[in-house]
Amino acid sequence: MSAQASDTPLLGTAREWVVDLGVAVGIGVLLGLMGPFGSFFNDGPLVRIAYWAGSLACGMALIGVLARLIGEAARRLGWPYWAMIPLIVLVGSFVQGAPLRLVAIALWPQVADAVSPLAWYGQCVAITTPLVLAYYFIRVRPLTHARTREALVPKSAPSPAADPGAVLYLKMEDHYVRVRTEHGSRLEMGPLSRVTAGLSGVEGLHVHRSWWVARRAIQGVERDGRNLRLRLVDGQAAPVSRASVAKLREAGWLAPEKLA
Repeated sequence: MSAQASDTPLLGTAREWVVDLGVAVGIGVLLGLMGPFGSFFNDGPLVRIAYWAGSLACGMALIGVLARLIGEAARRLGWPYWAMIPLIVLVGSFVQGAPLRLVAIALWPQVADAVSPLAWYGQCVAITTPLVLAYYFIRVRPLTHARTREALVPKSAPSPAADPGAVLYLKMEDHYVRVRTEHGSRLEMGPLSRVTAGLSGVEGLHVHRSWWVARRAIQGVERDGRNLRLRLVDGQAAPVSRASVAKLREAGWLAPEKLA
């Protein structure tokens, strides 16, 4: 289930940071074993892995903060975010590259003569560029687009509570909820739990993390191997999660006469 973009912290959730830093450390371990840019000859694998894993983790933290802050600023100013990517790469490479060079020289003094400051900066740019692009497409772009769409949705959108008896089902679509009624459908701000809160008194169940279905909307049950789907009155098929099967059986929704 997707949460509202406005409920997502600007700098990301703790879970996102754990994942991102974990990926960075994993890439650092791989680079430590490979020894790019001549670092293979600097020291043993454990020292190289510690150096690369630490530098990639710090770089990911820096990139994550810069990308999110600049992404939000670009959205507010109406600027295309892709135009800001070079700025993130150049600034991030400099901010991290300078202290990282000092660390490398402390570990391997020969680096000072073997790699000029300009060449060092170029290496930092080469490593930072794919990280920034990946971070943009995975983290920043979906969030900025969701915030932009959220700003365009009227805050006074009608609630299903105005006519709860007409609701047939609710379906998550990105950061919104598709409310299907007897009279048509509309989009409301998610999450799904907020929208279903206005449906008290209507016989229905959460059949999937992204679906709520009113019992009267069900025409039958379809089986596809071990998977179940509810066949609805408008021709849609709502998936049933395995965790919800027992709940539906207890409610009598999966009676034998309903099987397709």
